[in-house]
Amino acid sequence: MSIALPVFLIARVGIQFFTPPPSDRLLMERDIALPDAFPDPARTAQNPFAPGVARSFDHFDFQVVDPQLHLLFLAHTGPNPDREHQVNPHFDPEADAKNDGNIIVFNTQQQKIVGLLPIPQVTGLTLDTDQHHVFAADSNDNIIYDINEKTMRISPIMLQENDSPDGLAYDQIDHLVLVANPGSPANPDETNAIERKNQNVTFINARTGKVVGRVRLGIDGKWGDDVGHVRFDPQLHRVFVAVQQLPNPDSTDPNLTPPTGAAWLVSIDPLTMKVVQRLHLPDTCITPHGLLIDPTVHIGFLACVDSNPASLIRIDLQKMAVISEKPWIVESKPDMLAFDRTLHLLYVASASGLTVFQQKGRSFKWLGSYSFGVNMHSLAVNEQTHELYIPLARMGGRPVLRIMRYNFEQYHD
Repeated sequence: MSIALPVFLIARVGIQFFTPPPSDRLLMERDIALPDAFPDPARTAQNPFAPGVARSFDHFDFQVVDPQLHLLFLAHTGPNPDREHQVNPHFDPEADAKNDGNIIVFNTQQQKIVGLLPIPQVTGLTLDTDQHHVFAADSNDNIIYDINEKTMRISPIMLQENDSPDGLAYDQIDHLVLVANPGSPANPDETNAIERKNQNVTFINARTGKVVGRVRLGIDGKWGDDVGHVRFDPQLHRVFVAVQQLPNPDSTDPNLTPPTGAAWLVSIDPLTMKVVQRLHLPDTCITPHGLLIDPTVHIGFLACVDSNPASLIRIDLQKMAVISEKPWIVESKPDMLAFDRTLHLLYVASASGLTVFQQKGRSFKWLGSYSFGVNMHSLAVNEQTHELYIPLARMGGRPVLRIMRYNFEQYHD
């Protein structure tokens, strides 16, 4: 036998042994231990942000970064009150829910927690960069809180009973806070059906703190529509929100999914507060929820939560048409989307991990998927440092804020 083959194989093994593996696209920087979602006796005047302990059903939601003040606001929603009652019979969902959750304020330059706001069950967050005010949605109490970043003074703005606000966005042209309200049942002991008036987008004047209008969205089927995230395109001067026709809310089928072919992307004029157009989404997109817009090219990215497999579709917002391409596969149960415009990177946070895409102009490609071994849901990007903020409810027995960074020195393709 020729010695050429053994020599070749030995050489290949040697190359693999002495050649380091390729660097990962996402680099771990640090974990920051986070306070408990509930009141904690360990928090004192000397240690106001004492690390908490991991809790069952703990949950994080939206985040928002103010790049000028270098502050990150993170909604630590806490456990769902009804689920917490299941594992803790001493927890009263009615009385104790007011202490279930908070907003963590993190200084991105100092890399430390600088504030803890006692606002419970927060879902959506959005930012008025001109006035440096953050708006927070309290889904349990139907309140939008106006937070002055410089004083941390908090002012409530009341919504309709049972609006149950979720996602927020900001219209910087008209100074409007946009509130996506999926609603909650008015009489849950009798039915889980949600009144259609609570399935809406609400408009709040950010300067006066007053509700100035609503657009009802629950017009489909017998039970109306689920309302997903809301976004604003300043160049098109349009508000966009995804909706999905609801299935029977009182069904006992644990595997029940919404009807196929019954999802839309809705375009709204913020001046008239009227629906301009409804784009029927592909049958493969079931429960569109997470939405993000790249206003430089007017492309919308929409996460289809209950599609099999879970996927992302792109929409030409100028033409109000779905871009003709196969759906992009993402990790299961996608929700939050974040964009690093400088690096042309789109991040999709899902229950099971993170998917990274690159967009340049209208071109789009998958770069990688990552799992953290625990349920993740929330994501924010610091476009100045290219850091990613990923809160994890259970890591080493504590909730933590994982800070990662895209490896643009190695990957600048």
